[in-house]
Amino acid sequence: MGYAHRLVSSETLGIWYGDLAKGCKLCMTGSKAVIFITGICGINCFYCPISYDRRKAGAFYIDEERIYRVEDILDELYVIRAEGASITGGEPFQRYDLTVRVIEMIKNVMGRDFHIHLYTSGFGATKSSIKYLDRIGLDEIRFHIVNDSIWRLVGYTVRETSMDVGIEIPVIPNDFDRLWRIVLKANEIGVKFVNLNELEITETNAEQISLRGYRANEDGKTVKGSRETAEEIIRRAYREGIDIAIHFCPTSFKDSIQHRNRLIRKAYTCIGWGEKVTEDGLLKRGEEEYIPLLDKCSIKIAVSRN
Repeated sequence: MGYAHRLVSSETLGIWYGDLAKGCKLCMTGSKAVIFITGICGINCFYCPISYDRRKAGAFYIDEERIYRVEDILDELYVIRAEGASITGGEPFQRYDLTVRVIEMIKNVMGRDFHIHLYTSGFGATKSSIKYLDRIGLDEIRFHIVNDSIWRLVGYTVRETSMDVGIEIPVIPNDFDRLWRIVLKANEIGVKFVNLNELEITETNAEQISLRGYRANEDGKTVKGSRETAEEIIRRAYREGIDIAIHFCPTSFKDSIQHRNRLIRKAYTCIGWGEKVTEDGLLKRGEEEYIPLLDKCSIKIAVSRN
């Protein structure tokens, strides 16, 4: 039986058809940390939204914070009381050694039930490297389809690993036919879900987006027609009873829900005497507001433990 009676629509959360991926469910609660492995990619998509600071080989972040040691990840997992983590880039397979080290450390410390998903274009990945990630406990892998050559690796991952396999791609306006072919192909080979992300505008991709004739919505952060194209895809899947789950994630969700909820969790862990947590996840003492960063949090936590 398909998902024909499970269509959900929300202005903030987006629209989805079928069961959300577990990584998405954790994201909605703010209980998932985002680990940025490297700025190396090799694909050069015109719509790539990552900042200039992160477009470097040695870029290594957890959530909003630059880190220099793998062990620093554990501090952030603790302060946000994380239940899961995502690994992204750049391209994690371009720093496969670091990706493996991060997954192994988290699973050893947090336990096998701690959920980890990884986002990849497949650039640099092999069957054996995919298989090893499955062996060390990666729970979910999301492929960004940049060309048809990746489908062979997607199919292998579906057949030969225990991981939940998904497709995650940005929605280019008026690109319905290509997106629909991706949905049908994913459904045919047994992929579990397709995530459609709203095309966002940042300082690093604004010029390329404009040169291709796309225009911004009134918010200045998203591209006109992206949401509408995604909703058209999902409603067609709903009408036709396609089995695969599909989720459209709006850019506003990342700001108003994901980021905010994660900051609130972090702030309540880091709160000091005489401070309050604002509705945006900032810490407030008197009239002063500040972001709960790891350096300040670690000092408070050390004092409270003593």
